[in-house]
Amino acid sequence: MSTQLAQALAGDYQFCHLLEISFDWGKIYMTDADEDISYNGSIYLAGMFKRFSSVKHSSGIRIGDLRLDFNALDPAVVALGLGEKWMNRRIDLTKLVVTDGPVGRLPLYQGLISKMNTDSAGSLSFTVSSIWADFEKSAGRQSNTVSHQKFFPSTDPFEHTPFLNDSIPWGKEGNGTVRSKSATPTDETPASGDTLPRP
Repeated sequence: MSTQLAQALAGDYQFCHLLEISFDWGKIYMTDADEDISYNGSIYLAGMFKRFSSVKHSSGIRIGDLRLDFNALDPAVVALGLGEKWMNRRIDLTKLVVTDGPVGRLPLYQGLISKMNTDSAGSLSFTVSSIWADFEKSAGRQSNTVSHQKFFPSTDPFEHTPFLNDSIPWGKEGNGTVRSKSATPTDETPASGDTLPRP
């Protein structure tokens, strides 16, 4: 923390919040102040970013969510929510300290956007999860339709499931005993309890 910022925090000061959302093509800069803020070579636009949920600081590693509310009546906000690939985009939320002018800022939250919601009151919100949330995610593909269609969107992974014969063995090699109660014995498949001949 700079000496100037420490002196400002010890006296009378005003503040607002600065929000940055990072995309592949660049960043969007917003503020909850009443007017646009020029700081550190960037213009933070007012009127789009409304408020955010409370921020709790902890000395340990924890996964917490933050809700950011926007004015969905602004066409730029609608374009942000519906026209951009916002999932897992990084946000940086800081507190800007102001006396006669901007003095410095304090970091409040960093995270990745994980969810979007809209409501009839003209509000659009993003849920932002801390960067530690990625460590809780299950790695790799899963055996469900959603996971499959991320890679093959036009196919149904369980299309032929109703036609499967449940007597087909799978998994690690067993002792040759047929354990399925619904399987119909055939010449090749001994009755339940019998064992298949070993080669």
